[in-house]
Amino acid sequence: MIWHRLDREKTVSMIARVKPTTQSITFSPATSEAKCLKLPFYETFLLYRLTNFSSLPTFSMDFLSDGDTYFYMDGSDAPIQKINAQAGLKISKETVIPYLNFYYCFVRLPEGEIILLKSPEEAAIIDLYDEDRREEFGAVPTPIDIAEDTQTGTFSVTAPVLYDGSPMEAVITVTKDGRVTTTPKRMLTMGLN
Repeated sequence: MIWHRLDREKTVSMIARVKPTTQSITFSPATSEAKCLKLPFYETFLLYRLTNFSSLPTFSMDFLSDGDTYFYMDGSDAPIQKINAQAGLKISKETVIPYLNFYYCFVRLPEGEIILLKSPEEAAIIDLYDEDRREEFGAVPTPIDIAEDTQTGTFSVTAPVLYDGSPMEAVITVTKDGRVTTTPKRMLTMGLN
């Protein structure tokens, strides 16, 4: 997935629209950059990132938007659920993994950080603060099992995860309206003797 940088005019427009959310933080077109990313599970909403380069360290805020209304990604699943209810969610076997990667990247859960692992061995080397890895929305775990209940539209995904710092196999349920439930199944061992 590739971020697309917004031109100066669109950046100015975005800054003006998100101003109520960012009142205590100054974003100016001269020192800020805006970019957007298409998500495969939304038709009309994109992920937007506004970054202020005049502060050290740089500071970013993320939003879901249709280009008119911006929903600040505040760490809860409320903005995601608002978009799911308002614009609909295209959840399928092809989009459930990108949706989960996105969901875990932007929602802070009571059980701690959860990251879908490309493989169980990745748990030993993954850096929880590596934004590029966390935002690899298309990363598909191995092994993985995706089952769909065609009557309810609910998906059940069994995959390796980093569950609050521990490598686990988890069963993840995603309802057709985008609600996510993660249940650790068993601890993974990484073949260390």
